Amino acid sequence: MMINAGVRRVLLACVFLVAFSPAWGEGIRVAVPPLANLLEKDHSGVYQRLVAQALEPLDAEIEQVFYPYRRSLKAFEERRVDCIFSLTTVLERRYGEDELVQSYPLGKFVFYVFTPAGQPSITSLDELDDRVVGGIMGHEVYLKPVLGENHGLEQVRTEEQAVRMLELGRIDAFIAAMPDIRPFLDRLNYSPEHPLMHSFDRLNCHNTARNRAFIQALSGELRKLKEQGVYEKEARDLYLPF
Repeated sequence: MMINAGVRRVLLACVFLVAFSPAWGEGIRVAVPPLANLLEKDHSGVYQRLVAQALEPLDAEIEQVFYPYRRSLKAFEERRVDCIFSLTTVLERRYGEDELVQSYPLGKFVFYVFTPAGQPSITSLDELDDRVVGGIMGHEVYLKPVLGENHGLEQVRTEEQAVRMLELGRIDAFIAAMPDIRPFLDRLNYSPEHPLMHSFDRLNCHNTARNRAFIQALSGELRKLKEQGVYEKEARDLYLPF
């Protein structure tokens, strides 16, 4: 059967588009847990802005679904989303390296114990015994392996609420992450030499061929942004060098 030149050109164009279209296709769904100033419901968080810039040259989009901490983790575990922001250390413990694909880091964080300004800092977990210690709701998934079974946390919703409770004497100390807590540091005391743990926030995805292609492309662009100083520019006081 003869095919005229016009039809042949259309067919070749279709083959080209299929062959060279992004391997991840459309519809990458991402769970977004709350991280003050870093991950926000209105997509204004530092990490969300970095990912948006990294996606621009890739001509790709993601669908962000905002959940509380536990619900975002459950949505990922039930595969109702392809990927999830943050919770990297928790996912590594639950899944192992073979079941996850992870992006280039979006940022670094460090957990510390905070006390009111003017009071002595806490330098060991033993000093938490017999004290009422607060923790940001959802952070217990990070902290339980560090604190063990003997240290429960009085859960608070936000860093701002934790600071108020501390100043009112409703809690004796609280555990929070740097850089999230930085806007309140002038009202707090802590020991920089005694972190509880540190890790990196990443975009974490189920290990599928589509997600591997997506994360590989995204990571390349994120690395460029980091090298160009965009991370520090976007995060400002929330930037921790790495």
